[in-house]
Amino acid sequence: MIEKPIPQEQLDYVRNMVHDTLRLHFTPEDFTFDPIVLEHEIDYEGDELLLIKIIFDGDQDKLDPHWTSRLPGQVHRAMLKLGMTAYPITSFIEKSEWEDPYYWVPDYLREDVEE
Repeated sequence: MIEKPIPQEQLDYVRNMVHDTLRLHFTPEDFTFDPIVLEHEIDYEGDELLLIKIIFDGDQDKLDPHWTSRLPGQVHRAMLKLGMTAYPITSFIEKSEWEDPYYWVPDYLREDVEE
């Protein structure tokens, strides 16, 4: 259980900052990023995390991995300025997967998985 939740104003700031950063780097013709979902969690070692799930619509091949891998560092620096101690973990999820309920069923629960 998280003892001290992140205030909604700070979560909104991070969400908007991530969205603005993505808009500056990627063209609207190539990508739309919506929604951006933030989840505050504690990992198995007790470290505080902010999971940032970026739902996108566009050609995944155009997501530059060199740039996207540096995004958590940019977000973390901004969070530290606000006094936020959670470490951001970003993930990019295609909108079609996000909206597909089958995507969220673990393999071991799927009926059509071969053993």
